[in-house]
Amino acid sequence: MSSLEEIRSARLQKLDLLIRQGINPYPASTERDTGNREAAEKFEEGRRVTLGGRILSLRAQGKIIFFDFDDGTGRFQALLKKGEPLPNDQFELFEKAFDIGDFIEVTGAFFLTKQNEKTILAENIRMLSKALLPLPEKWHGLSDVEERFRKRYLDLLSNPEVKDRFIKRSKIVELIRKFYINNGYMEVDLPNLQPLAGGATAAPFTTHHNALDMNFYLPIAQELYLKMLLAGGFEKVFEIGKRFRNEGIDTSHNPEFTMLESNEAYADAKSQREFTEALFKYVVRNLFGGPQFEYQGQIIDMAPAFKIMPYPINISDEEYKKILRPALIQPTFIIDYPVSFNPFAKRKEDRPELIDRFQLVIGGMELVNAFSELNNPIDQKERYLEEDKKGAKGEKEISPSDSEYLEAMEYGMPPNGGIGIGIDRLVMLLTDVKNIKEVILFPTLKPKM
Repeated sequence: MSSLEEIRSARLQKLDLLIRQGINPYPASTERDTGNREAAEKFEEGRRVTLGGRILSLRAQGKIIFFDFDDGTGRFQALLKKGEPLPNDQFELFEKAFDIGDFIEVTGAFFLTKQNEKTILAENIRMLSKALLPLPEKWHGLSDVEERFRKRYLDLLSNPEVKDRFIKRSKIVELIRKFYINNGYMEVDLPNLQPLAGGATAAPFTTHHNALDMNFYLPIAQELYLKMLLAGGFEKVFEIGKRFRNEGIDTSHNPEFTMLESNEAYADAKSQREFTEALFKYVVRNLFGGPQFEYQGQIIDMAPAFKIMPYPINISDEEYKKILRPALIQPTFIIDYPVSFNPFAKRKEDRPELIDRFQLVIGGMELVNAFSELNNPIDQKERYLEEDKKGAKGEKEISPSDSEYLEAMEYGMPPNGGIGIGIDRLVMLLTDVKNIKEVILFPTLKPKM
C-alpha cells in the first residue's frame, strides 16, 4: 500500500497535468442545475441535466466507467462511455487525472441500467475541485474516536450515522423553536460579552477589551438579561445560544455548549413544568412519530404523565449524582431543593427553607433546570451577599452581586418562571449516545502535541 505522502505526490502530478492542459482544477462557478436528491425524485429517462458532487466510488470496465458521486443531498450514479457520447480526450483525462474524493460536474441524459439503476450518461465532465488527500475509507479508515472529533469533516464522510445524527440535531432545535414561537414566545439575541458573569453559579471565561481597557466574561447563563426584558414589558422571551463554563470536560460536559433559556411573566414552577412536559412530548412525537424511543437499550415512554419526586435531602449530593439520578430512566421531575442550591429561585411559601425549583431527568441525565424566579430585590440582595462571601473565601463557582440587575428589579419585575434546557444533552438522549462530543460538531479538545 502506498504511503499517504506517496498518494499526495501522485495527486499533485495529476493536478499539474490538468493545469498543463489549460484546465482550472478549482473553477469559481459550476453549471450544476439539479441536486442529486431532486434528480432521483424527478427522474425521467432522456432528461438532460447537469449534476455535481464528490466522487465516492469508481468501477472501470475497459471503455466504460461507472462512478457514484454525492452532493450533500444524496448519491447518484454516472456512466462514462468512451467516445459515445463522452469525447475520447475527456474519457482519457478522467482515467489519468480524476480520483475518489474529487468534486466534479457531469452533464448528460438520464437512463436506467439493466439493473434498473437511475444513472446519468455523461456527455461532458469537468473538475470542480481536485482532492490531494484520499478519503479515509480508502486510506486507513477513521475509527479512532479522538481523530473523529478532530477531523469531523472526515467523520461525516466516513460514517453516515454521524451525519444523520447532526441532521437530527438540527431538526430537534427546529422543533423546540417552533413550539416556543407557537406558544407566544419571542426569540431574542443577548450579549456574549458581559461585564459580570451572572445568572448561574459557574466559573466563567474571561476576555479583555482593549479599547475600553476592561475585562468581559463569556455568558455562563442569560437568565438575568431575560428577566430584565420582563421588567421592560415583554411577556415571554427565549434565546437559544452558546454558553461557556470554565469547568472540567467529561462525557456530559463541554466548556462551550448550547442552552435554551426562557422566561415567562406571570408563570411559576408548576406552570413551567406543564409547559416543559408538553414541549418534550411534542419534540419526541414529531421526531419519532410516536411517544416512545430507545436510549441505551431502554425504551423511554413519554406518553404517561411525568413522575414527580422531591429532592432527597437525606443523602449527599454525591450519592444523588452517582446512584439515584442514573436510575431515573423514565421522565421524572425533581422538585423542592434547599435554598442554597440556587440564588435566583423563589422560596416556597409554605416551606421557606426550600426553593420552588425543578429539574427534569430522563435516561439518567439532567436535561432541564427551572424555577419560580425571585423578583424580590431585598431577598435577591441578601442572596447576593451570601454569594459574595463564598467568593471572598476563594470559591470560584458563584454568582456575584450585580447592581444593575438589582436596580432593574427595584423598578418592579413581574412574577415569572424560567426554564433552562441543555440542548446537547437532549440531543444525546434523542440520538442514543453517551458522549457529549458525539453531538457537538467541533467539541473542545486539547491540541495535539
